[in-house]
Amino acid sequence: MTITSNNFSTIYKLLLDEIYNNPDFVDINPRGLKTKEKTNVEIALTNPTSNLFTNDVRSPDLRYLYGELLYYFLGRNDLQFISKYSSFWSKIANDDGTVNSAYGNLLFKEKNKYGFTEWEWAYKSLIKDKATRQALIRFNKPHHSFDGNKDFVCTLDGLFLIRDNKLYFTTTMRSQDMWFGIIYDIPFFTLLQQQMRLHLLEIFPDLELGTYRHYIFSAHIYEKDFKYIENMLLNKFDN
Repeated sequence: MTITSNNFSTIYKLLLDEIYNNPDFVDINPRGLKTKEKTNVEIALTNPTSNLFTNDVRSPDLRYLYGELLYYFLGRNDLQFISKYSSFWSKIANDDGTVNSAYGNLLFKEKNKYGFTEWEWAYKSLIKDKATRQALIRFNKPHHSFDGNKDFVCTLDGLFLIRDNKLYFTTTMRSQDMWFGIIYDIPFFTLLQQQMRLHLLEIFPDLELGTYRHYIFSAHIYEKDFKYIENMLLNKFDN
């Protein structure tokens, strides 16, 4: 399934409607939690700056969103900071008080054995070769594969491409919850695209913003959220 729009509001409404009313799979129970699921979902957001929505039943919690974005762009991975904005993180934290899905820490602070962060690698790859296909950033890493991990990172990777003088960005997800995860992930990922373009303008001053694409291998909603989604779909979605 592919959904294309110039705003996330339209995309999100169509996603909820398709997964709730026309799922590929029902009555699957990962971790004992009943879900409805569509697999291999693609989103194409042609205007990455239109990355939020409003709905009378439920809209993104902007206080939480701002806290999460601050957490990410500061590159922190401590539970102490992010738990002030949501108790959810306490359920998935490591015993040492760190969080695996601290995306900014994974991108901006962790370095590989050659001294590169994920962000530095992608940025330098694009500067070195404007047509490169190597500007990859990784989120889910080998050190996340351990028994007892309560937070196996959902985002796999992202790839920046410059084509026709536009910066495109594509993210791949192994799994994504349509009720909570996606409405906060999309703003962050599209801000990464916008940030990379701003950095690259020093080298490529005419560079424009291209489409943001988002692939989800398992897009799902949990039974506990069914009634809320039913009500949301009865109400208007605005940008």
